[in-house]
Amino acid sequence: MKAVAPMFEALFNQLTHPVAVLKADVPSFTIAAVNEQYKKSLRSTTNNLIGKAAFDVFKPWDSASEKQFDLLRNGLIQAITEKQQVDLPTINFESCVVDGVLAQASWWQIQITPVFSEDGQVDYLMCVNRNVTDQKEVSLLVENASQKEQELLEELQAVNEELASTNEELMATVDELNQSQENLSVLNNDLEQRIIERTAALAASERRYRSILNALPHIAWTSTPEGEINFFNQRWYDYTGMHIEQTLEKNWEDILHPDDLQTGLATYQNIIASQRPGEYEVRKKSINGEYRWHLLRIQPVRNEHGEIEHWVGTSTDIDAIKQLQQQKDDFISIASHELKTPITSLKASLQLIDKMKDNPSKEMLPKLILQSRKSIQRVSTLVEDLLNVNRLQHGEIHLNKTPFILSQLLNSICNPISIMGKQKIYITGNLELMICADEHRIDQVVTNLVNNAVKYAPESAITLNIQEEGSMVRLSVTDEGPGIPENKIPHLFDRYFRVDDAGYQASGLGLGLYISSEIIKRHDGEIGVQSELGKGSTFWFTVPIGAC
Repeated sequence: MKAVAPMFEALFNQLTHPVAVLKADVPSFTIAAVNEQYKKSLRSTTNNLIGKAAFDVFKPWDSASEKQFDLLRNGLIQAITEKQQVDLPTINFESCVVDGVLAQASWWQIQITPVFSEDGQVDYLMCVNRNVTDQKEVSLLVENASQKEQELLEELQAVNEELASTNEELMATVDELNQSQENLSVLNNDLEQRIIERTAALAASERRYRSILNALPHIAWTSTPEGEINFFNQRWYDYTGMHIEQTLEKNWEDILHPDDLQTGLATYQNIIASQRPGEYEVRKKSINGEYRWHLLRIQPVRNEHGEIEHWVGTSTDIDAIKQLQQQKDDFISIASHELKTPITSLKASLQLIDKMKDNPSKEMLPKLILQSRKSIQRVSTLVEDLLNVNRLQHGEIHLNKTPFILSQLLNSICNPISIMGKQKIYITGNLELMICADEHRIDQVVTNLVNNAVKYAPESAITLNIQEEGSMVRLSVTDEGPGIPENKIPHLFDRYFRVDDAGYQASGLGLGLYISSEIIKRHDGEIGVQSELGKGSTFWFTVPIGAC
């Protein structure tokens, strides 16, 4: 959930209205957070609002402003006491003192929403401030115009009453009336221009809003209060490959995984019906036909009356997180099983030894000790694999390169296996070739490859071939076993990868080939495999011959 906090902070700062979050610590009302629009609305150079008492930062300057601040303070207390949203009447701040700096005169509508803790207490108050100065100014202008018009009508009536007196007075009145009409026309034109500009500003705000959604790295959309989607950002079209006409047809069965279709649509409708934010997970089909997990979050956007104006939704690709969770669960299951088997065997051997400690059997005791050693060696090998992976990840494995004859190392590895097993192991190629490498790590790689061949091709001969290729040496380990399915080969050297019982790495933690590949990479070499079902496999690696 750590990735969620930055996203909500970004959305908080991208809200179009100034928003402040206050602690419910009456009477201080400590400022806990403000968004970027709030800071801009103050037009103040101070940025140190957080942590200060609200009414220490914002102070009245005369008796009229004290009434405005009392109205705000009482609204905050009411929201805490009644535990419900409070919409304050329009407040006029002719000037506002913030740390000694006068802010711009304006009219505001303030909506106070309590934020509850888990035990139902009010912890914070979210104050959404909507600047209605333009609307108020238009209203005042209309009122002034009406008042002037009334005054003109009264003057006209007086002129009519005096019409009989003289023609000069009549002409003067007509001239005055004409001038008044011209003034009214100018005022009307001014109002029309203000309305045009305000409409253009709203259109520009809508364009900016959609530009912000298009800039998001996730799929985002908006919908009507009833949940009808009316806009998708560009990420939707990039991911699905659909065009606008296809999207408007709302064929969700072409996008959602069949197993998620009904529950996904039902959850979406339930969130819309609840009029509260919500989230859920579904699988969506990408442009290449692959279904990937997404986390959908839906948030209502309300007006000053608390009514939902529209919904905003985002869809975040969490497929990688899902895969990591599955890999973690698989690894824990595999590791538990692989460790339990030798430990169980060791426990059984020790119990039998304990029973015969007073009268040990010459036949059974050596076998039990041998079995115990094998179990301990198995546990030790599993733990060493885990430690090697950790060292590789942290760059703690360092190479200690020395010169040695490669065929001699192969003999030391293969001779004990040949003596104990049924396989015939052949070492061919350039038997005199000396290389400069970390002998211990090369031993570890070769042992892993030979053990895999012995384990999965028990009836097959095994051939190790040393071949000089320019400045590199190529060592291959070939068996005539069952082979490996083609679709499994690209993943053989992945960490924790295991295939079924017919293939390589059927037991173990799936770390042997991964560790081997990392060791070869640190030698600036390459590792790979060629395999054909029913004909066997050849694992190979190359390392520089080098000079120590």
